[in-house]
Amino acid sequence: MIAVDPDAVTVPLRWEELFGRRAPVHVDLGSGKCRFLLELAAARSDIDLLGVERARKYFELGCQRTARRGLPNVRMLHTTGEDLLFRLLPEASVAAFYVLFPDPWPKKRHHKRRFFRRENALRIVECLEPGGRLLVKTDHPEYAEVIEEVLHGLPGTRPLDAEALFAALPLTGFEHKYRIEGRPIRAFALERTLLSES
Repeated sequence: MIAVDPDAVTVPLRWEELFGRRAPVHVDLGSGKCRFLLELAAARSDIDLLGVERARKYFELGCQRTARRGLPNVRMLHTTGEDLLFRLLPEASVAAFYVLFPDPWPKKRHHKRRFFRRENALRIVECLEPGGRLLVKTDHPEYAEVIEEVLHGLPGTRPLDAEALFAALPLTGFEHKYRIEGRPIRAFALERTLLSES
């Protein structure tokens, strides 16, 4: 089973039910064509990865690519980030979230569609296990300012060295393209502190 049917599994999700083992779970929110997700899964057989994609064609592509590569530690879920966070995820259960090049919705009338809002960020923190991390990248300067403001001073978190953490991770397809084009990229990272500190 690669594709997760939320109507056929326990909600909130139970990782051992989905993956058949107990291992740290990493979530790629907006997994797109899954280049990052699949490279990370291939390099890290010790972790389980959930790719979340709202666009059906990319979700199906991710399932096909996972099957071709025979990666047992990947599951794919076709839904929105908000549905995952507020309905499907148990609290304090995720070791890492990746939000890589989220849609900046640059037109002002579309800003309300942006993923990075205070309520979403607070919920991500709730879903992180103590010591769990959120890693974010964007190439959009104005959205980077918004993300920085949203993430700044979130209760129960501390900032981390994003560049150092990303240095050990694969690039996304977008990032390969953007580096060739010379676009500046902003990276952010934070860690959930121990529950007693939050």
